[in-house]
Amino acid sequence: MKSTELNLIPFFVAVYEESSMSKAANRLGVSQPAVSKSLKRLREIYDDPLFHRSPTGVTPTTFAVDIYPALSASFKNFTSTLSATRDFNPKDSHRIFSIACITTVAYQLMPDLLAAIKNKAPNIDLEVHPLFTEDHESDLRLQRYDLVIDMRPMERTSLKVIKLGRESIKVIAREGHPRLSGEITVEQFLAEGHIAVSRWKSRSALLHHFKELDNRRIVYRSPGVLEVLPVVCGTDYLALFPVSIIETMATHFPIQTLEAPFLDISEDVCMLWHPSRTTENGHKWLRSQVQSVSKVIFKD
Repeated sequence: MKSTELNLIPFFVAVYEESSMSKAANRLGVSQPAVSKSLKRLREIYDDPLFHRSPTGVTPTTFAVDIYPALSASFKNFTSTLSATRDFNPKDSHRIFSIACITTVAYQLMPDLLAAIKNKAPNIDLEVHPLFTEDHESDLRLQRYDLVIDMRPMERTSLKVIKLGRESIKVIAREGHPRLSGEITVEQFLAEGHIAVSRWKSRSALLHHFKELDNRRIVYRSPGVLEVLPVVCGTDYLALFPVSIIETMATHFPIQTLEAPFLDISEDVCMLWHPSRTTENGHKWLRSQVQSVSKVIFKD
């Protein structure tokens, strides 16, 4: 594809998203023949029909479905560079920012972040997503999210990374546990049954500091961190839990923290974004709000 043909990308994206040639033309402010001409050129370039006519408009081919994410991301990245050169006024903006975040951090951080944003920008909204995949570079490059909040990447990354705070892990048990109170030894720790979280990548990364955790007797795997609590309160089993929300959860669940001198599990909680968004004014404003709120939640 020649550089002069890059202007065909918006035509493809519009037809794909509108599923209609006429609607795409209206969206782009051009005639329907202009859309047809652009698609014809794209078909020649890709040697694929791209779209088939349907009773309601057009439907994409399998190949079109495959290339849409890349072309859509290219178009979004280009438009974001334009917005970076324009003034961003949070009071007037109607943007929707999308953030993927660790569940426990989201529990503490996101309500405060929403309040802070609404106080300064009443028309800006938030979409908060769980971390479904580990491919943050792809998610951020394709602008599925504006930001990702996760533990510090263990491998080298091209993403921008800023530390928000430090998360530590403690042992918890129910109040009135028949054998444990105050402090726990490694022998007691390994003798008890444990509750673990199923397929929680970020917490698994934390646990690499203490190899003997592999010797735990895990009797139950919870779907999430917060779902651990009712099981802990209804049994004599132990669990590892983030310090940042233990105090808050203790007001709702009868749990106790057990000091475990043999455990030192902690890791940086970081904000990650794609370098292409660094100078975008709206994105810079969002990052500043996240950092401001994080200072209150994370003491370290």
